[in-house]
Amino acid sequence: MNEWLVILLALVTGGFMLWLIMKKPDFFFWLFLLLLFDPSGYFKVNMSKAALGGIYFEDIFLMLAFVPFFSSKVDKSALFKDKYFKWILGVQLIFLVYHVVVYGYIVSGNDINYFLRYFLMRERMNVFGFVILIPAYVFCLRSFSLFMNMWVFITLGVNLVYLAGLIFDVELLPVMQLERYSGSGIMRYSLYSTGISEFIIPVSIFVLIFKVPYRYKWSLHLAASLVFVAIILSLTKSVYLTLAAMIAAPAYLLFKWFRMSVVKTIQKVLVVGLIFFSVLTLTFPRYFDLAYRLGDDFYRFVTGQVYTSGKQEGRLNNQIPAHFDIIRQVPYFGTGARMEHYYSLKFDESDYEVADLPLTGHLALFGVVGLLVYMLFYFQFIAIYLKVSRFVKGRMSRAYLQRHRMELAMLFMVFAFLLKTFLFRPNYLFKELDYGRMIINFFAAVLVAAFYRLRESEIIHDTIGKTTNQEETS
Repeated sequence: MNEWLVILLALVTGGFMLWLIMKKPDFFFWLFLLLLFDPSGYFKVNMSKAALGGIYFEDIFLMLAFVPFFSSKVDKSALFKDKYFKWILGVQLIFLVYHVVVYGYIVSGNDINYFLRYFLMRERMNVFGFVILIPAYVFCLRSFSLFMNMWVFITLGVNLVYLAGLIFDVELLPVMQLERYSGSGIMRYSLYSTGISEFIIPVSIFVLIFKVPYRYKWSLHLAASLVFVAIILSLTKSVYLTLAAMIAAPAYLLFKWFRMSVVKTIQKVLVVGLIFFSVLTLTFPRYFDLAYRLGDDFYRFVTGQVYTSGKQEGRLNNQIPAHFDIIRQVPYFGTGARMEHYYSLKFDESDYEVADLPLTGHLALFGVVGLLVYMLFYFQFIAIYLKVSRFVKGRMSRAYLQRHRMELAMLFMVFAFLLKTFLFRPNYLFKELDYGRMIINFFAAVLVAAFYRLRESEIIHDTIGKTTNQEETS
């Protein structure tokens, strides 16, 4: 085919897609965002950096997610109105300066060529990924319901395909298969990425317990049940802790916001748990016992005992000592972007890996000063959630729940994220500095947008109420 004809077809197709995106910005933003989070791991496996000639699939979807933001239909004025959004964005910009100038250039001792070619280019998602906060906030203000609908059906579709592939022994999606216990033949199965699918569980619990009107509630509950089954099949301690947080978060909010008694809260959560376990028993009955064994292993880990397999946790014996060896050398500013300069022959190179122990690993990389700067973001995130919690608790009623069901569903999701991050898996703090920077900022955007919508709605509701009372008086 003539190369000029190919170029012409590409321009026409691109122009048509751009017109379509600008015409329906909300739909395409949420589609690109959910694909950016890679809910099945397909992009991670099949669109690797090598396959795309040095480009990450995240580069493509992050740029695409910004295209709808520039549609003339999208009002961006709220970016300059909300002080809480400006707080969150402000602390991220402060850390950006530290991340680039101090960590990436000064501390690491990189020359300008290495700094530009290797640090800024290779680490670009970790450095600049927080910018997803900006369009995510704007589109959250416009519509939570569209996000919810697309999230439910994508999560449902991915997990149906994934579990069908396991049942019929056909790899429809890339699946990670590892032996749980050496020589046991017990396999654990998981997708290479799940995006934000696990957070559908607390939203499902919220809708189920309060009988919240939602058009696709059965799809929501089925998606949550299948995610529960997928978590059990992973046979992974950290993922089980995530599941515990997904269930504990709505249980706590039932007690805190809705003043439900402890007994009634437990009863409600047990009913939901029974539904999830029923789905598991029907699909993969053997994994109930395996999940119990893994729970026993987790208890043994916490109490300092050996696992049921007779082995000890390697990260305690290898990675923590390696990380602390570096921390003792450079406690204040860390190693910067060149940790390998501090490797010791006492440890294997793999012992310096930070993915499994982000807390100590990033303390070695960024030092106390660097993590304190980044913790400004954590402090703001938590402080805003506490403000939202007090705001909601003081107004909670059945009418308020019905009026703001979408905002409350999103707050259930955000609280589950916070509980998982800061209480159930604190050893994974700062993980997003290595992977997942966009996800945590998406949750921050959801939080501040929900708060803004709640405040604006109350102003309108109070104004209408006052006007009605004045008319009745006159």
